[in-house]
Amino acid sequence: MAVIHVLDKHTAELIAAGEVVERPSSVVKELVENSIDAGSSVISVEISRGGVGSISVSDNGSGIEAEYIATAFIRHATSKIEKPEDLDAIGTLGFRGEALASIAAVSRVELLTRTEKDEFACLYRQEGGEELSAEAAARPVGTTVTVRDLFYNVPARMKFLKKDASEGNYVGEVVLRQALAHPDISFRFVKEGKEQFLTPGDGDPMSAIRAVLGREFSKSLLGVLYQQGPMAVEGYVTAPIACRGSRSMQFFYVNGRQIQDRTLMAALEAAYKGVMMQGKFPGCVLNLTMPPERVDVNVHPAKTEVRFANTGEIFDLMYKAVRGVVTRNDTPKKQLDLSAAAPQPAPQAVPAAPRAERPSAEAEQITIPVPPAPAPQRPVQTAVAPAAPTGDGMLHQTSQIAYQTRRSLRALDIEKTPEEEPALQVRSAPVLPPQERAQDRPAAPQPETERPALAAAPVQTMEEAAPSTGSAPQGEEKTLKYIGEAFRTYILAECEDEIILIDKHAAHERILYEKLVAGYGRVAGQMLMTPVSVTLSAAEKNALLAEETLLQNAGFEVEDFGGASVLVRAVPANVPVESVERLTEEIAAKLASGSRDTLSEKTDWVLHSIACRAAIKAGDKDPAPALLALARQILSGAVPPFCPRGRPVLIRLTQKELEKQFGRRE
Repeated sequence: MAVIHVLDKHTAELIAAGEVVERPSSVVKELVENSIDAGSSVISVEISRGGVGSISVSDNGSGIEAEYIATAFIRHATSKIEKPEDLDAIGTLGFRGEALASIAAVSRVELLTRTEKDEFACLYRQEGGEELSAEAAARPVGTTVTVRDLFYNVPARMKFLKKDASEGNYVGEVVLRQALAHPDISFRFVKEGKEQFLTPGDGDPMSAIRAVLGREFSKSLLGVLYQQGPMAVEGYVTAPIACRGSRSMQFFYVNGRQIQDRTLMAALEAAYKGVMMQGKFPGCVLNLTMPPERVDVNVHPAKTEVRFANTGEIFDLMYKAVRGVVTRNDTPKKQLDLSAAAPQPAPQAVPAAPRAERPSAEAEQITIPVPPAPAPQRPVQTAVAPAAPTGDGMLHQTSQIAYQTRRSLRALDIEKTPEEEPALQVRSAPVLPPQERAQDRPAAPQPETERPALAAAPVQTMEEAAPSTGSAPQGEEKTLKYIGEAFRTYILAECEDEIILIDKHAAHERILYEKLVAGYGRVAGQMLMTPVSVTLSAAEKNALLAEETLLQNAGFEVEDFGGASVLVRAVPANVPVESVERLTEEIAAKLASGSRDTLSEKTDWVLHSIACRAAIKAGDKDPAPALLALARQILSGAVPPFCPRGRPVLIRLTQKELEKQFGRRE
């Protein structure tokens, strides 16, 4: 039988300390909670080397009386509770009496404190759990705890810490969460000598949110205030259109205590059902106020887990509070910005003259917008109703169409040679000498049936030779005809005896993805005129900054912006500026959740995300020549006929299959 040993005091303290102090952020959390319980209105946190080198937490709270300082470092010594009954209704953040003892067991600690009635402060030192000295010192009322050389005597714990920058970000998130919960306290966080954020402490929750999460995040928030009996929910949630790709911006509190709880998270997301896109998650800063006896916070040494007396009641309360806000009629929704087109009325197309036969459905028809024609009963006055543009005016409109087409082709990132341009011809009147131009001679009344035919004439069918798709004899090229676009999503084209349907977003995404893969390491990036600040969680920020080389090879330039933010200075050339923030959030969330992925998997996913964000979208209005060029690239076989995530890009429907559906063939 093995011999049973009674552990010595020092070893036992190291084991116990491991439950409370996991990393530098755990130390900061315990010390900041003590400062809050002491009634502080100003709290400052400073760290070096990610908190491993030093941590200093200063406050202007009530302080500790000199005679009780040594007692405060004894395990389970606390001023928060006295008897077992007090555990049934805990109203303070700290209550276990383990923080100072656990911290002192694995570091070198100095505590400088003074109360209102003391004439001078007291400086107390411990190292590895052993008392060193206590002496008189000077400072205003309050307490400063300085922790140095964390885990200097526990190398097993030290080797599992992350890089200093990563540990520093985790510390920043702890201070950030406390700042959100206590807007009446001014929090200051300094990392490596640089101030990361400072909250005003004016009692306004929105002021604290702006200070630590940024103005862009705060703009999308909706206020929540709901009460049900002795319980209430107060705070902010993101508008449905501003939901994110991860849960990193969800901050829940119970009576001012930061917690992690699946019930609250499930209730929040259930409240967004039907108003939020799939794959997106809401953000929130919500505080649940309830009688202390209805919640048990004595569950885990970290005190971030709680148990509710009635989980169903809590779910119902949170659901009703949030649902009532996100389903209001005044909740922000996506709207089309028509301000650019507002000053000018929509142009009116001239109807075609009567024809004996309707034009073929295969022909692409483009009607040139012109001013309305005069009524036949009234004489036409040039100043009131000018004639339809001819000559130079007609050529100007034609050149405008060509310009828009070229611009759209560039937006689609489709490289075309002049020989590959689809036919886009407009029958226009010949250019007249200046003395014979329409504006230089009086206009004559013109009946409705005798309007100029140049605007009504259909444009020549857009068709061109497409590479062989397999059914034609070897060496014979097949003609591709553009038919139109269905639902502004699917390109319709005719190729010999087949109808081709192409998902334009999936097709363009695949083309961009192949270019990114081929040029990885040499992807052209565009510097942003105004760098974009993106708010992330500590884990997301660490994951993003850790993959600096990967991002640079993909055309990104990202740097630490302090606090919970990163600054995006450059993005791949195809990415629209308005998509930079969401794209960065998506990539950061994926990198944070897929830490075990290989480098090739991470690279592949990043390139997928860039291609998806840069590609044209379903619902976009794109010119026919650009869509035809896109279809040709897909049908050429240069890229696989499916998007990077495996969705099909095109569907073929033969004439035989179509006729069978209509009963024309048995």
